[in-house]
Amino acid sequence: MNQIDTSTGRGKRDYAIIYLASHTGLRSVDIINLKLTDIDWNKDEIRIVQKKTGRSLVLPLDRNTEKAIADYILSGRPNTDSSYIFIRSIAPYTKLSDKGSSYSMIKRYCNSAGISNQGFHGLRRSMGTWMLEAGVPLPTISQVLGHYNQDSTKQYLSLNNLMLAECALSLHGIETKKEELL
Repeated sequence: MNQIDTSTGRGKRDYAIIYLASHTGLRSVDIINLKLTDIDWNKDEIRIVQKKTGRSLVLPLDRNTEKAIADYILSGRPNTDSSYIFIRSIAPYTKLSDKGSSYSMIKRYCNSAGISNQGFHGLRRSMGTWMLEAGVPLPTISQVLGHYNQDSTKQYLSLNNLMLAECALSLHGIETKKEELL
């Protein structure tokens, strides 16, 4: 996030997109297709129909995510009649393309930061893992990530080694021979 120049319209847009993705777990296609009417500023939530699944999804927006989006809309978004929130930074001022926009954005900032590119999808995986580490139940994580089936969610979750170590049983009092451990 520190690689993004938020003094420019493009930087404000990219910051808002990446912040939104990392704090909601939304798919890039849903962020790119987000419309001004999809955000309820009074209820602090986003309401969309997911492009991939066709299912409705309502997600809460935290204040910092709202601030990033509002900063882009009010101070960085080109003047256009488009109903889409995230717009190209050069004319013609239309919505970002579904193909490649998010990937090239993440790649640019990851390269700048010296991070091996995990792609936009890595933000969804991180969100799911953070929720798991915070003790959020799997059904809730599935709902937030917009999965119909909980099994789809499991592949998104990376296990925390420290949490696993807490579950490990002690071998204290169990006799073993060195050969058995090899």
